[in-house]
Amino acid sequence: MHPKENKWKLSPTPLSNKVLKEVDNIIAIDETGTPTLKNIDNNTPVSKTWFGITGIIIDKTTINGIAKDVMDLKEKYWQNGNYNGQRVVFHSRNIRKKEGAFNPKLINYDDFRNDLNELLSSLPIQVVATLINKKKHVNKYLYPYPVYSLSLEFLIERASYRLNWLGESTILLLESRGWREDCALLRQINSILKNGSRYVSPDTLKCIKGIYFAKKRTSNRLKSYWPLELSDMISYRIYSTKTQNKGLKDFDSIEKLFIDYPNYQNKGLKFFP
Repeated sequence: MHPKENKWKLSPTPLSNKVLKEVDNIIAIDETGTPTLKNIDNNTPVSKTWFGITGIIIDKTTINGIAKDVMDLKEKYWQNGNYNGQRVVFHSRNIRKKEGAFNPKLINYDDFRNDLNELLSSLPIQVVATLINKKKHVNKYLYPYPVYSLSLEFLIERASYRLNWLGESTILLLESRGWREDCALLRQINSILKNGSRYVSPDTLKCIKGIYFAKKRTSNRLKSYWPLELSDMISYRIYSTKTQNKGLKDFDSIEKLFIDYPNYQNKGLKFFP
């Protein structure tokens, strides 16, 4: 392989159209909760007990259609899809808190939420997710495996099973958090791809052709990476409903997107331990 084609293994690399042309799918990944195992004990509240990672598998042939649907929704509620001179970003926390662009004084919030649920439920994507109960993890293992790496293993395993069955390839897209954080995450995923996991060989993971990073907004703040917006919203809906029994209506709108729905337990969605 040409050294330039290996660039993504060496340092956090932005996504490009050239990369997309060479694969069948893109998997946008986001997490909910914090992966730290410090101070986790029997008194830890439910809100800090769980950590989840979600990946949405997007067929390359559907990218333009999904992008149009996302943009149409933004333009329905904000002129040109912008607020305060910046592209509106569908960020789960801002939507729930009704902050910024999602202030009910600016938009019909209830109508927007209904339209958002309709959009998410209609997406031609597949979802794979992992939820780890950190309290049980710490209690069960003398030397508990780092939660973020473990979650990634589970997610990558399940996505790879699916893609190999279809004979397809993919890249991973993650939200950029900063150089140091991105480098640490890149090392973790590179290790999984190089060594495999307890259940999957490195050969099985060859369907993953690269790891790329992006902010939710472009540097000029006039465009956004909608795959990361979708993974953010879907990740929180899974986390909220499956760990705290909240947001059942929101979860219902995305449940059928899981791999192997309706029999998605341990396939599209894995709980651990």
